[in-house]
Amino acid sequence: MSLSRVRSATTRTARRERGKPVPYDFRRPDKFSKDHIRSIQSIHEAFDRFASNYLSAHVRTAVHSELGPIEQTTLGDYLDRLPPQVVLCLAELEPLVGRVLLELDFATASRLVDRMLGGAGEERPPFTATTITEIELLLLRELGNGLFHELANAWEQVVRLHPQPCEVVLSGQQIQGLMPSEIVLLVQHNVRLFDSEGQFTVVLPASTLEPILPRLNARVLFANPRRGTSPEVLAHLSAQLEEVPLQLRVELGRVRLTVQDLLALEVGDVLVLDQDVSFPLTVYVENEPRFYAFPGRRGRSLAVRIGGTVTEEWPRTDELDQEGGTTLWPTVQTP
Repeated sequence: MSLSRVRSATTRTARRERGKPVPYDFRRPDKFSKDHIRSIQSIHEAFDRFASNYLSAHVRTAVHSELGPIEQTTLGDYLDRLPPQVVLCLAELEPLVGRVLLELDFATASRLVDRMLGGAGEERPPFTATTITEIELLLLRELGNGLFHELANAWEQVVRLHPQPCEVVLSGQQIQGLMPSEIVLLVQHNVRLFDSEGQFTVVLPASTLEPILPRLNARVLFANPRRGTSPEVLAHLSAQLEEVPLQLRVELGRVRLTVQDLLALEVGDVLVLDQDVSFPLTVYVENEPRFYAFPGRRGRSLAVRIGGTVTEEWPRTDELDQEGGTTLWPTVQTP
């Protein structure tokens, strides 16, 4: 066979392979193109940052959210895969029509609620529609509203959304107003809270996003960079941060002992610290030195009076007191 015939046969074979029919499920038509999904991925990476900041400030501990897989399916198939214990938040994002779902796995939701109630963030007993308390339901709504607000902030580079108060249900069977055949995009986010890992999923119906699909492309995203955080958002974050508890401790001084000296300690022994009585004590904020302070008492409690920051040069004095020692610290007076 000549070389030209081989090339001709190879070309015909390649054309047949390129033109080979691809199976298409008309029950699950692809509503989102690859360009759409890439744009949504970029938006939800920003949502991860917003959600991490919101949850960390809200539960007063570090929470990290990271984008997971994105899947296109039908609402019916999604609901069939839901576990028995789940928290579903539904909200309208005006001006879009329809409701967006936010699924929180039970373990993550219960740990967040326990933390919001002042606990250590442990998994709570399962709650159902008949056993959940009004306080727990209120806290779940608060979480849902906050996350929808951060979701709207992430989508602001495409469209300005106004989330409405969300509804919380504890079973997929309680969802109304959505057709099982509806094509949805599942955007999963993995969450790390304390030593546990969980997830929440944003369910975006195709019919809800249809009016803005033409704007979901790289050209629009880069042409409309995310606007600065609004004053309302800054005020909200500031208010949340003001409630974050911090540990402050005051160090009187240090002393180095041998094991022999430590074992020989008895009641009445005096340990000489390395702290000069003419120099103020150091106040630590979360193990970081921040202030100088003078010890004393207020009423029947010990207290310290802030004298300055550690960045200031503090003068030392060699004045002698009545007993011939260096000047003692002033006492914090009771008002």
